Amino acid sequence: MGNIDNEIEHPDHLQLKQLLEEAKPLMLPMFPDQQKVWVAESPLAQEIKSILAKHPEYYDEVRAAVGEVFPKPKASASASGS
Repeated sequence: MGNIDNEIEHPDHLQLKQLLEEAKPLMLPMFPDQQKVWVAESPLAQEIKSILAKHPEYYDEVRAAVGEVFPKPKASASASGS
């Protein structure tokens, strides 16, 4: 039951999953330098980056889907303990 609540609470996560499904087949045939250009210029990539900016906890999921082409969002240093 908790999973349904989470999905209803987090439409950004559902959107991210859809965006990654679109991005994956586009990115697979690209060389790393082409991927960097795609991440910088593609509207699809911009949407993924904006969701990551709001939800850095989704970064591992993005990395698992398309590799480390998106810059890791900066976590708040003051929020993490020692």
